Amino acid sequence: MFKNFGKVFKFTFHNQVAPTGYKLLTFILGIILFLLPAGILVLVSYNANKDKDKKLESCGADKIYVADTITQDADFSLLKTINGDGYDKIEYVTVPSVEDGLQKIKDAGETKSFVLAVTQDDQGTVSAEIVLPDGTDIKPDVAKHFYDAINNQTEMMFVVTAKGISLADMAELTKTSDTDIFNVSGFKKGESLLNDKKIANEQNNQQILQVFNLVITMLVCMIMYFVVMAYGASITKNIVMEKSSKLMDTMLISLKPEAMIFGKLLGVLAAGLMQFFFWIAMLAGGVFAGVILSDKFFPDANAPVIVFLKSLGSMDLFRPVPVILAIIVLIFGILLYASLAAFAGAISSTQEQAASNQGFFVMILVISYMVVMVKGLDPATAPLWINLCPFTAALTLPASLVLGSLSLGTGAAGVGLVVGLSLLLVYFAGQVYKAMALYKGQNLSPKKIFKIMTNK
Repeated sequence: MFKNFGKVFKFTFHNQVAPTGYKLLTFILGIILFLLPAGILVLVSYNANKDKDKKLESCGADKIYVADTITQDADFSLLKTINGDGYDKIEYVTVPSVEDGLQKIKDAGETKSFVLAVTQDDQGTVSAEIVLPDGTDIKPDVAKHFYDAINNQTEMMFVVTAKGISLADMAELTKTSDTDIFNVSGFKKGESLLNDKKIANEQNNQQILQVFNLVITMLVCMIMYFVVMAYGASITKNIVMEKSSKLMDTMLISLKPEAMIFGKLLGVLAAGLMQFFFWIAMLAGGVFAGVILSDKFFPDANAPVIVFLKSLGSMDLFRPVPVILAIIVLIFGILLYASLAAFAGAISSTQEQAASNQGFFVMILVISYMVVMVKGLDPATAPLWINLCPFTAALTLPASLVLGSLSLGTGAAGVGLVVGLSLLLVYFAGQVYKAMALYKGQNLSPKKIFKIMTNK
């Protein structure tokens, strides 16, 4: 059935990769895909390192008069613990009311003081309002930094202090029971299996993993969509090309239509996939280089995305068998949609008809893409049928297999369905191509084509 297939494949493949434009696009985009993630990861680490010890901006006050209507004996000097510019030097003075605080500022001629009104509503919610006196040197946007300081660092301490809980009681409230895990040697040495950094990293990884799952699925969908859209038209054009020349009759004598269709299809796809996997390799290399450079120049930055990428190896992802199945379904998923493009070429007699018939495979691709966006974007919650229906499985199965959200049995079943339908459509496209070639000039109905294919 595939006699002389290799000759068609070599001829088509050479025509795809020979143009200078193909080579330039491949290498220029590959370099960009390498440099872009490396640069972004280094920049992320640089910003994380820069912000690590960054202090909050000053609120402009040397003294703050606190009018606490909840209690009159709260010690707001606890707010000196705020890690910001000048917050440890602010003097806190408790006053009976806002008016008393404003009067004290006026009498003392202070220009770097303001009044903080602390109130509580019926639901027990504590509010803080800054009142700037007349003639103050403190600008409203500068005074607002005090709110930022409370919200970012000491919100709970502020609320507890405002309600009059003493420092000793606060210390008791913040006490927790200690728990730890040791192995035998670690217990003797006092070395815990748990540590704050490890726990923080695990929490960070779990949060990012949820986003990572969605990103991987979206990435596979986008790859499938753009590869098929980019090369589907080329497949259709290549298949219909010989129909406008006198070579077709000779070709059909020397090789089977399935071999011609499959050779054309794989020739175009091989060029596209070679380009695509080169870009993927460059992108992965850029990510790897970014992690290495970030560790070298900013080892203590601990940017969440860097921590996550460094932990991928220990998260039981990308196991060999699921990854191999994912690659198979990715390739045959592209082949599945490419075979629809081949079918569009097989039923076309001219380039104009081919351009019109491209809507056949584009419509199926777009519908499948929209179904996945609505129902199957999260591998953990995607329904089973979406990974078994070949047209949607081609978009979702690679990510589901890699991320371990499917059993190997279910994944293998989905892969089998995608591979089987792909090969069946290639055969069907070959038969239609032969029927259309031998009955040139006739308007063949689907019923007539079926009879020709089945020799009835």
